[in-house]
Amino acid sequence: MKIRTEISYNLDLLCFLNIMTADDYYVKRHKEAFDKWYPKLSDTIKVKISEMIAKQGYSMLAPTFTLFISSLKDFNNRNLLEMLNNHCEIVSSMNNTQYIFEQSRFEMYFSFFSETIVPLITELEKNRFYEFWKEFQLPLIKAKCLQVDNYMQDYKVDDLISQFRNFDSADCTVYMCSFANPHGIKLCGNNLISDIAYSTDTILSNVTHELFHPAFDFDIVKQSLQKLSEKSWVIDAFANQNPNSGYHSMDGFIEEHIVEALGIYVLVQLGIDIEPYEYFKTHDEGSHVLSPHFYKYLCENKKGHSQSFEDYFMKFADSLIK
Repeated sequence: MKIRTEISYNLDLLCFLNIMTADDYYVKRHKEAFDKWYPKLSDTIKVKISEMIAKQGYSMLAPTFTLFISSLKDFNNRNLLEMLNNHCEIVSSMNNTQYIFEQSRFEMYFSFFSETIVPLITELEKNRFYEFWKEFQLPLIKAKCLQVDNYMQDYKVDDLISQFRNFDSADCTVYMCSFANPHGIKLCGNNLISDIAYSTDTILSNVTHELFHPAFDFDIVKQSLQKLSEKSWVIDAFANQNPNSGYHSMDGFIEEHIVEALGIYVLVQLGIDIEPYEYFKTHDEGSHVLSPHFYKYLCENKKGHSQSFEDYFMKFADSLIK
């Protein structure tokens, strides 16, 4: 499997929408862009953005929106507004992926697209956002892509990942964006978004992390997830996480901890200079309380070649519950 970079105006624009929510979580990382573009928005759009965020319950937009778009054929070369308006194609495409959304969730997001996101993008582009992106952001992205492509030639990750899960060894594409920070974002297939602000080691960690999603079949491990979700320290971590971290169900929250440990384990095997336990203390504001336990289990319990990852995870959960 080769790891290569790609440029996408469509994905970078969707990432930029996080900043237009005016949440300081994003603004403090992209202050110059916020100061330039937020005042250009109409009062009507600003109200609609606030209403959308209130309905959703958090200001993180890009991960779900980019996931939807990445499911569409040739999404990088199509008009973004046309794709956002093509709800039937999105549903059909997403139903052919491993990601499951209830109809009510689709309906909520499609109402966001129609009432807020399409008008917001229309305003941005009428104010020449694309021209701004092409002149100022694109050269930075191109330079980062060259750096990352050269760096990634030294690393082979598919053998390490395939030790733990059935792995499609198709090439991995890292879409380098300039407005994704602070997120790394999983897309459909062996694809993800990273940010030009990150070091090359961090971008590699985005790869080793995102390619593990989803780590297991949730139906198979549901009893173990339930038992772990009843532990008081897991409950506290879930309740106190930053809502923009993106883990809005307990099952997803636990799976993210497992994936985080797996990604860091692979980095260590690749020889990247990282101290796992110190990393877990600070990453996502220290909310990954299961990750250090699972990392320790990975180091001390070799997974059998014929053992499913679901079985491996359930044995880990049993060891922690006892």
